[in-house]
Amino acid sequence: MKYQKGQILLITVMLLATVMTVVLSVSFKSVTETQVTKLEEESQKALAAAESAIEVALKENQNVTIGADSLSSITGFTGNATIETTTSNKFTSPTITKDGSYTFYLGEYNVDTKIIEASIAQDITLCFQSGTTNPAIEITLVKSSGVKKYVIDDPSSSRITNALDASTIPCSNGYVFSYPVSGTDIGVDGKFLLVRVLYAPTKLFFYRDLNLPLQGRTITSEAKSSTSTGVSKKVVLFQSYPQIPAEFFTTTF
Repeated sequence: MKYQKGQILLITVMLLATVMTVVLSVSFKSVTETQVTKLEEESQKALAAAESAIEVALKENQNVTIGADSLSSITGFTGNATIETTTSNKFTSPTITKDGSYTFYLGEYNVDTKIIEASIAQDITLCFQSGTTNPAIEITLVKSSGVKKYVIDDPSSSRITNALDASTIPCSNGYVFSYPVSGTDIGVDGKFLLVRVLYAPTKLFFYRDLNLPLQGRTITSEAKSSTSTGVSKKVVLFQSYPQIPAEFFTTTF
């Protein structure tokens, strides 16, 4: 009888341990899922707050603070959206598709008045990549006093009659071809370069000795939850200044 009682007690303890293990596992899983759900919810709210700050900063063209002024309706989050104004003597465009174009501003663009300020009469070197199919570029220099065109191609090809030869001296950042647009041609009344890409897609890399005009607005926005989760989201957006369709300066028949 004593032996049977001992077995019953052992089995009872084992059953209780099993039940407690199952209960604790379910409880832990439930708590974990609740925490994950809360983090996901806070993360989505933080992202929405950061994106809202970017929209307001772009609309008002100034730095904004989450929870204040136009963003006072957003509660439970702190942070701000800042418009960067750092200039550089180098600029890289996004990838331009075949037959696509990119508008590069030669003077500072005023987003309020829509006026392009005076340019600097200094050479600007334009570099472009090579690949399986080498691209060619058509540059349209638009000035207050007129328009000038350049067509630049791979010197080893004969695709475009009377095209100017691209330099094959390695350009900065690994670009193979380059062409300098003369500062004399640009002058102080140069407005923009409209660069059309032919035959193959490529990025465009511009540089000169002096800083280049800003080509758009870079807005950095960060929102952080005020709750114990402390979730934060950071969004960086580059918005280029207005891109002018190449069709305005291209004759088709």
